[in-house]
Amino acid sequence: MQNTTAASPAPKTSYSLLWDESAIIDDKAKDLLESGIAETESEAFEMASLDYDLIEWEFDDFLEEFGRILHRISSKGQYFVEGENMGWRHLSGWAIVEAEDARAFMSRAFPKTSEWTLRGQFDRKHRVLTYTLSHHDAPTGERYTVRACRAEDRRRQ
Repeated sequence: MQNTTAASPAPKTSYSLLWDESAIIDDKAKDLLESGIAETESEAFEMASLDYDLIEWEFDDFLEEFGRILHRISSKGQYFVEGENMGWRHLSGWAIVEAEDARAFMSRAFPKTSEWTLRGQFDRKHRVLTYTLSHHDAPTGERYTVRACRAEDRRRQ
């Protein structure tokens, strides 16, 4: 007799986290052009760029996903963050960050700039998030690793 039960796929060990406002606008512009709402690429791009609700909704979704990842890393909201290639001087360093949600984490761990792109990978097994954050002072990207803060990390301070 043949076994007909299908094996369930193994859960993903890592998944991506992305915030790229430019890509969101480009995708919306493409949709506007393909649907005939906009007649030219220029008009579609302008319409997409002015759709503040779209950006706000997408950012809320990003914050929700980022928050879920952070909570999986540390339910206590205590993180050890290591960074490389930071800013125009390409500095390296680390910090202990305490944050109750993604917005608080970003205000404490991200550079003070309003426009940035984040491309990251979360390793579920090791509970580690690695990401590249690109902005005007680091167009090629700053590299970060986030994990739960440990007792030995606090002794380093």
